[in-house]
Amino acid sequence: MNRTRRLGWLLALGTVAALLAQVPAGALPPGSPKVGLVCTPGTVSGSTHSFNLVANAGHIQTPDGNHILMWSYAVAAAADPTDLWPNFQSPGPVLCVKEGETVQIQLHNNLPEPTSIVFPGQDAPVTAIGGSPGLFTNEAAGSNDVTYTFTAAKPGTYLYESGSNVSKQVEMGLYGALIIRPSAGNNLAYGATTPFDPSREFMLLLAEIDPDLHHAVETGGTYDFTKLHNHYFTINGRSFPDTLQDNGSDLLPSQPYGALVRIPAHIVQPALIRMLNAGTDNHPFHPHGNHTREIAQDGRLLLSPGGARASSERFGETIGSGQTKDYLLRWDDQDNFNPISKPFPVAQPNYRNLTFKDGLTWYSGSPYLGYKGTLPTGTTSLNICGEWYFPFHSHALNEFTNFDEPFGGMATLLRVDPQGGCFTFPSSTTILANGGTLRSGTYTYLGLDDSLYYRVNSTTTGTTRTASWYGQFSTIPNGAKNLVVTYKGRNCGTGTATACPATTSKPTTVSIWNWATSAWVTLAGPTPVGTTDVTFGPIAVTGSPTATSWANYIGTGTNRGRVRVRVFTTGTTSFVSGGNLMQLVYDAP
Repeated sequence: MNRTRRLGWLLALGTVAALLAQVPAGALPPGSPKVGLVCTPGTVSGSTHSFNLVANAGHIQTPDGNHILMWSYAVAAAADPTDLWPNFQSPGPVLCVKEGETVQIQLHNNLPEPTSIVFPGQDAPVTAIGGSPGLFTNEAAGSNDVTYTFTAAKPGTYLYESGSNVSKQVEMGLYGALIIRPSAGNNLAYGATTPFDPSREFMLLLAEIDPDLHHAVETGGTYDFTKLHNHYFTINGRSFPDTLQDNGSDLLPSQPYGALVRIPAHIVQPALIRMLNAGTDNHPFHPHGNHTREIAQDGRLLLSPGGARASSERFGETIGSGQTKDYLLRWDDQDNFNPISKPFPVAQPNYRNLTFKDGLTWYSGSPYLGYKGTLPTGTTSLNICGEWYFPFHSHALNEFTNFDEPFGGMATLLRVDPQGGCFTFPSSTTILANGGTLRSGTYTYLGLDDSLYYRVNSTTTGTTRTASWYGQFSTIPNGAKNLVVTYKGRNCGTGTATACPATTSKPTTVSIWNWATSAWVTLAGPTPVGTTDVTFGPIAVTGSPTATSWANYIGTGTNRGRVRVRVFTTGTTSFVSGGNLMQLVYDAP
């Protein structure tokens, strides 16, 4: 693969006419995840998997306000006489196929010079129909087409790229990722010995850009590859901090793929990180504070001398030009430090002694996973719920820049979410009208399963006595989903303020507030609750108004980010409602 690339760089260099049109971005497939690998579906007929691509020109944006002409592959637009420029995206679409399938790729060329596609690492021969013979394969000239066909013989992570005028066309952006999944299942990287969580699959496609060479192509100037001097360094076609934007971000219409690596603590199966280098330089890449486990190179499993599967733990690794590597990654909170039950053995710095560059941080204000703390006045935190962030970047510091200005370039973040999702406890409590009176305790008593209770006296008159109160959770982000509620408490006789004298069981109901309908929605109950703690949940909240939307349970406007969970208890005589624990777990955007 590298020999082919280097031979291409020695080919004669030429000039082209200016291409000034900005083209629209291709839409991601419906239901694409916000983070992680996004596959272009193509068309499957029997055992043949087909893709219809176009080589086209367009512009990408850089975080320092520049925009750069690129050439790239994209999914061809439907035939439309008014559509002069089919879709454009950078890098090219991620082509995902299954082991054993016949892969058929039709390429239409809208560039001002012949172009093609080669598929490094494929053992099976690639046949090309149409176009005219080129150095490595058939090329499409003008507005002509070439169709490439091969068998996806071995699972793995591969590049596909231009095989024409390589020193120019690959630099201009004609490359993408080809993923061949094993026939045994999409939860396996290479086979039974490499299982991973298919919802935690990530692509980090590395490349570089010399804006002077791209400007020469755009203006019809002299393209001289011997004067290559890269100033931008990208992951999935973006430079940091744009790498952290979601897949399909409207802010980056021509750069659809984000590069944030996001995993929860204590995942059952590891995440899979597919790394590819489409650039001319080698890139030393590593995650701060963590190790990855390399399982394959160039689409081939690492094997021991006896032929058994091997792997290698890495704190950093150089990804060579034209190379691909696959890594497994999991994150275990081995110490399980907790600010209440298991605090750090040493005192933490006071927040007043902390300063943050530009008054901006990913730090939550608390060193404990899943908790948020206090930050100095004027500091903005991008942390959502106490998750941890680790830099994940090139260790060649010139590549950690945007046109020589740090920090930027070939960098992203590794985000570690608390186990089970983001969790939070009530930030306040409210006793409803005709719901009793406060007896003792505060909302802080609902943050731990212990001997402390938030206690409410029931009403004292009428044939039905009630205790009705709710815990309010604050700062829940818009877009949070999969809400899960847990409540634990008991009911007692009136007795003294601290004792819990015997009482008959009282029916108790746990509900959540629907802001859209201004009504309580029952989650569980009524359930008999006496002097022994009873746990409600974890209760998965049903999406409202549809099964995939939880927005109605999260307040907006003056109630922005608020979720309310009510405990409602009834009896025929006076009693005390005691809440021990109330927790909300959710998936943050």
